[in-house]
Amino acid sequence: MTEPIAAPDLTGALEPAAFWGRLRGALEAVPADARTPPSGARVGAVLVLIEESDEGLSVVLTRRRRDLRSHPGQLSFPGGRREGSESLEESALREAHEEVGLDPDSTEVVGVGRVFYLPPSRFWVAPVLARWTRPHALEENPWEVDGILRIPLSWLLDPQRWRHAPLSLDGSTWAWQLEEDLLWGATATVLAVLLDTAVPGWHGGREPHELGPQRAVRPWETVPVARRGPRLEGELPELEQQLCPHVTAEQVRDVRAWLERHGVTLEARVEQVGRAAAHAVRRLLGLPLSSVSVTVLAGPSSNGAGGLAAARLLAAAGAEVDVLVVGEPRLPAQVSLLAAAGVNVNAITPQGLDDARSPGQVVIDAVLGIGAEPPLVDLPAEANRWLRRHDVPVVALELPSGMAADAGLRGPCVTADVTVALGLPLIGLRAPITHAYVGDLYLADLGIPPVAWRAAGVTLDARSPFERGPLVRLTVGPSATDAGTPDQAEVPS
Repeated sequence: MTEPIAAPDLTGALEPAAFWGRLRGALEAVPADARTPPSGARVGAVLVLIEESDEGLSVVLTRRRRDLRSHPGQLSFPGGRREGSESLEESALREAHEEVGLDPDSTEVVGVGRVFYLPPSRFWVAPVLARWTRPHALEENPWEVDGILRIPLSWLLDPQRWRHAPLSLDGSTWAWQLEEDLLWGATATVLAVLLDTAVPGWHGGREPHELGPQRAVRPWETVPVARRGPRLEGELPELEQQLCPHVTAEQVRDVRAWLERHGVTLEARVEQVGRAAAHAVRRLLGLPLSSVSVTVLAGPSSNGAGGLAAARLLAAAGAEVDVLVVGEPRLPAQVSLLAAAGVNVNAITPQGLDDARSPGQVVIDAVLGIGAEPPLVDLPAEANRWLRRHDVPVVALELPSGMAADAGLRGPCVTADVTVALGLPLIGLRAPITHAYVGDLYLADLGIPPVAWRAAGVTLDARSPFERGPLVRLTVGPSATDAGTPDQAEVPS
């Protein structure tokens, strides 16, 4: 049983004239740039459709099919990806027509709210607020929608329905227990912002986490699952991830020290890393490198040195390579060599990058490695902010930047399409909650002798994972989809 919470006095808060007046005023005050998605981003628009009836104001939501790859089984607004030169309003109305049979002429668009980023789907979402002036019967598209719900806004003001979803780093976001459905994630975030705007004081000054552990929900632990699909072209040997030893950051450091004592220097190791990264890029795009453009984000870590080695190898093979240095390189001579070879090298500054600067056809994330702890800050945070504003595939080395080597997901991190683990995968990549950020996981052979791993306390099987080749795909059974994570939206500010 959850403890009852006293409801704030909201008499008249949902009276239509006051509600629409506050909402219109707030939307008109949103700066144009705050309601405009980045030009190079993956953009979607959702329709926040509000109906007036004798029972009061209600919002139209859909229940997504449980077999969809994206956000299966969740409550959502009608909406989807913007097409061509559509305006956000046109996109939201078209999607609502396709999903629930909405007649666009039955609505009055009130305005567009602040856009927000939706990890790990990598969408920038624009909420389009609309008044349903001539309600009519709706019909779900059976390919996408399991049901259509009309949720009274008064339900959202009922403290007994309030829940909170803990984030992976700290804090919580709002959630609501409806009848048989839990309302959480991006949809709940938008509705919380809507209530903050049109019903000031609706939560009585409480923050979500203050609701206490009894009202905490973790729906990502039970969301429908799907199999991770291969992203690299061609036949590669496969190994079940659960059968592969996973290692800690300390064990990786011990192995590196063992290699150093036996004459395998950092310079030699990063050459192996660079070759694995270059090979993954070649297979990901399935194109001759002479027709490929690649951007390398290289940080101050040994991972960054591996990224710079990959940049040199890719450029030597004919690719057009652009390097963005994120902090002082571990091996400065690499940068001098790239510059001498004619590769464009620039540094990310605390002011970040102009969003108009576009990446190549694929990005190598070599910013942070095992030594970094969440959250992303400073230059790595600027690199991630720029990266997520561009819709390009990402290959991460060792682990996506912002993810902890031992603890896994602990706040915002890069969303990778492919992650190339080095030698053995880190234990932070094991939990299903990380899979939507890791993408398709591969293991690269760095030539580390088994005795080095054993000296670090790692128990190995008799057979090497690389007996059939130097790049191995690590497979999992049904795994978390992009709904399998608590970080479903970043609150617009």
